[in-house]
Amino acid sequence: MPHSSTRNSSKQRLIDAAAKIVSTQGVQELTLEGVAAMAGVTKGGLIYHFKTKDDLLGALVQTMVDELDQGSRINAAKAGNTKGALLRALIDDTFERSSEEKQLMGNLLAAASSYPHLLGPVRQLYSRTYSDFTQSGSQTGIAMVVVAALDGIAMLDLLNFHRFSKQQREAMRRTLHAMAKEII
Repeated sequence: MPHSSTRNSSKQRLIDAAAKIVSTQGVQELTLEGVAAMAGVTKGGLIYHFKTKDDLLGALVQTMVDELDQGSRINAAKAGNTKGALLRALIDDTFERSSEEKQLMGNLLAAASSYPHLLGPVRQLYSRTYSDFTQSGSQTGIAMVVVAALDGIAMLDLLNFHRFSKQQREAMRRTLHAMAKEII
């Protein structure tokens, strides 16, 4: 679920409420009335910020994408702000994602067939991420393989196609970290 520092604003409370509903019940159960009630805001207050369910879903996806991207970049900055540090942050983020975040992301991904416009911010995030590693010199190939592997692991998880055991996850994490050491 989104974790904004401006959590007290009514707009953020609405996004958080929408995230909770989508995470636990799915997009099909998301209503403006339900979000307003959960956030403790009047329906008029909700409509002030979000005119439609589409607007609310768009804001939810954008918030989630921004927080995922910013979280990795903040962790990379703390570790030296190199491409390698960003890659290691992405590895850790992929393997440490909470079950709530996975559920929300999976439900939003499932809703993309009905709401294809939701994929725009996600595509931009992927584009930014792959661009970050395209200029990795002789290590570009390794960086791109690690990022693609992370995306594959995340998709298997989100779509519930395969659940890796704790031992498998740790083995993959260690291996990806070892590969990431090649990236400066």
